[in-house]
Amino acid sequence: MRNKLLLFMLALLLVFSLLGCSKTTVSQDAGNSFVAGTYTAEAEGMNGPIKIEVVLSDTSIGNIKVLESSETVNLGDLAMESLTSDIIKNQSIGIDSVSGATITSKAFLLAVEDALAQAGGNIDLFKVPVEKENEGKIVELEADVVVIGAGGSGTAAAVTAAENGAKVIVLEKTAIAGGTTAMGGGFFAADSAQARSLGHEPLDTDFIFKKWMDEMDWLADATLVKQFLELSHTTADWMEEHGIEFQKTKAAVQQSHAEGTNGYHKYNDHTKTSSQLTTMLNKIVADYGASVYYETPANSLIVENNKVTGVTASAKDGSTLHISAGSVIIATGGFVGDSDMVAEALNGVSVNASGYNSNVGDGINMAVEAGAAKRGLSAMITHTFAVDGGNSVEGDYEFMELYQATNSVAYMPIIPWLNASGLRFANEDIVYDRALSGNAVMTQGNYAYFLYNEELLNLLETKGARAAGMIDKIAMGPMPEITPMDFGWSKLTEIIGKMVNAGHVVKADTIEGLAEKLNMHPETLSETMSKYNADAANGIDTLYGKNGSHMYAMPEGPYYAFKITVNNLGTVGGVRINSKFEVVMDEPEKGYTTVISNLYAAGSDAAGLYSDHYAHTIEGAAQGWAYNSGRLAGARATENALNIKINLLEK
Repeated sequence: MRNKLLLFMLALLLVFSLLGCSKTTVSQDAGNSFVAGTYTAEAEGMNGPIKIEVVLSDTSIGNIKVLESSETVNLGDLAMESLTSDIIKNQSIGIDSVSGATITSKAFLLAVEDALAQAGGNIDLFKVPVEKENEGKIVELEADVVVIGAGGSGTAAAVTAAENGAKVIVLEKTAIAGGTTAMGGGFFAADSAQARSLGHEPLDTDFIFKKWMDEMDWLADATLVKQFLELSHTTADWMEEHGIEFQKTKAAVQQSHAEGTNGYHKYNDHTKTSSQLTTMLNKIVADYGASVYYETPANSLIVENNKVTGVTASAKDGSTLHISAGSVIIATGGFVGDSDMVAEALNGVSVNASGYNSNVGDGINMAVEAGAAKRGLSAMITHTFAVDGGNSVEGDYEFMELYQATNSVAYMPIIPWLNASGLRFANEDIVYDRALSGNAVMTQGNYAYFLYNEELLNLLETKGARAAGMIDKIAMGPMPEITPMDFGWSKLTEIIGKMVNAGHVVKADTIEGLAEKLNMHPETLSETMSKYNADAANGIDTLYGKNGSHMYAMPEGPYYAFKITVNNLGTVGGVRINSKFEVVMDEPEKGYTTVISNLYAAGSDAAGLYSDHYAHTIEGAAQGWAYNSGRLAGARATENALNIKINLLEK
């Protein structure tokens, strides 16, 4: 009897042991069941509501479909695809968020949880964490060059290193390649086969260098600016050879760019940049034995006696990678997604994180922990505006009808821009250069007001912008005209009326009434608008010199104040590097000559191209820097690891 009891207890312990080691799945046998059917649910994601449809049998999750989402293309959407696969595979929502898309992931999982609850499922069972296959396992790897980040700069660095003989490992914390680069419209290059086919001569980069350094008041690193511009004579052709598809523009997209600086190369379809960069990485895997680990964020640098000897990273399967390396390149895309870090860099001013929000300063922070110096953290690509309430309008509208009322109204040079005190603060013609206009609004604090009256809105709705005195259209990325010049903006006042009713746009019959609603001193706003209207009547801007045709008088109400905030597409300041793209120690007393051996930086992590702001000298600077700095850092890191010399300017 005692032996039978002992055998029974051993068997029971074995069952418990097996249960503890197996993956968690949920079924009716585990005490759960559903009311079979199709359920809809939603939760608030990064950019708005995520609405899903979940199909359930009486025992299992059959299918999940996204019905509505505004999440970031090639990040949020792919995260939800990955989560869907994992949920159905494991029959559980006890899974990790997708690295780099945490907010989207949490919202998606909450929506699925809601659907399961509607069907009567036991939520506690479904939230039991799924055990990862290699949880706690340590994997030792070796490489000549490790690249942290697979955006434009990281991919360019990895390809350059592999093609020059290095064994390369790439770590990317999201599920895809591309990063901020995959969200851009194009890049700067001083020359290309496509430019020559249009009859364009190579740009005079000595001329551009002077303009650049003048703009930056020589607070930029001349050695880096020079290398960037010189290498840009070859990089466009290099990219085309590697499968990046683009067209050289005949003229600058933004009208304000000066003669002799148009090196803008526009992607044929920016939504395909991510897949094209992925193809570049796949090719070095196939041809040179490189390894690319997705959903594998780097955790820390391995530092010994001021030398970086490798990297640790967390793999998707639960294992920890310990990678020994001859050189490490940080290319994690800056810190646009860390609102606290951005606000600190901007002395407390808040902007909208509208870039690749998985970029939260990982690489910069790792380098700083190793003793690196920071540089130029206030430089941001504050490149577009957001209209308060623009994302909340509901109704059956065409895309452009909605866009014009909720976006285009922020890109009109014919209206006055007012700060929170009621003072006009800029020559509104700078709206033709988004770097300048973003900077101007940001200097006023967290927001500004753009003022219209009802007469102007009605004129736009019936006739278009030219009838109100606007001389030239505004383009926006792939959209050649967002401010229709010669036809009416359909349903403009109807949509704006909804924004007024929702409290997002402030309306008042008089200037004094508007001042009261905006908490401005009535005399200040009245004086501002009296001067503006007097100048408009005379066709001259005596305050800031705006084109007289753009001085549209607004002597009568009703008035409409649109609250405008700045979108931050990316950061371009980070850690200090030298002319060899080596990260240097925070030792200004030594002239920043001490390097952190074997550590390099590229792209938005590598500071020195700018002073305290993003450049307007050339169009496509950030993307051009991504590819060129990636190539340069890849070459220098490979030279260090393999003790060879690489000249990228040789054809």
